[in-house]
Amino acid sequence: MKAMLNPLIERVASRVFAVDQYADIFEKIAHLHHARPMLRRLCRRQLPDDVAAAPLLFIHVPKNGGTSIKQALYVSDPGHATVRFYDLFVPEHLARMPTMAILRDPVDRFLSGFDFLLNGGGSDVRILPQAMQRMAGIRTIDALLDFLEGAAGDWLKVDTFVRPQSWYVTDIEERIRIRHLWLIEETGDAMATFLAGHGVAAVPHTNRTARQNRTLTPDQRQRLQRLYGDDFALYARVKALGGYTDALWGVPLGALASALSSD
Repeated sequence: MKAMLNPLIERVASRVFAVDQYADIFEKIAHLHHARPMLRRLCRRQLPDDVAAAPLLFIHVPKNGGTSIKQALYVSDPGHATVRFYDLFVPEHLARMPTMAILRDPVDRFLSGFDFLLNGGGSDVRILPQAMQRMAGIRTIDALLDFLEGAAGDWLKVDTFVRPQSWYVTDIEERIRIRHLWLIEETGDAMATFLAGHGVAAVPHTNRTARQNRTLTPDQRQRLQRLYGDDFALYARVKALGGYTDALWGVPLGALASALSSD
């Protein structure tokens, strides 16, 4: 009976909270600045045993090659839960666990996401039907940029794969809360050694997206930079540090953007 009722309950709850997927209810709650202790009690969440026992807390930023790492770490799927989710619902776990995320050049990620949209998903993960319905008419890069600009910074109005990378790795005060930040181009021997040191065996590349050879016009790139300014700053900083860093924990996003604009 529970298995039959749960999908119905999730659909109704998603409509009440005006989100496409049930997991976004808790992301929406985690974005609230007020009444957080009360919300933590009312909406208490518990991590699956395998996620709680894993040697790393992996924040899976969509379209950044993280599906294989997530599958190597966990049996359950924690989805694309953000730092804010863990900070509100399981703060003790976030505080004691080494955290890791993979970042990607914002232009390449956007173009990969555009191909992902045109294909309806990747080889292992498909875009949710609700999101596909809202984006069904998007067939050009400019149309996707129009759609994202229309969200006006409310990233819960768009699907996970086009939300900013910085949205996943920062807390409610917009401070970076990931200890180990890697660029996707560094997912070779160095990352393999790092993962092995945390008990994670070599992982294959899963959920591939069929790619086309695309580029942005200067105008499209400017629009993308306005949408994902923090991502450009964060990526540039990690790249300047050699493609990996454990030194940005607690740094405000605004400080990175200011440093980039002054260079």
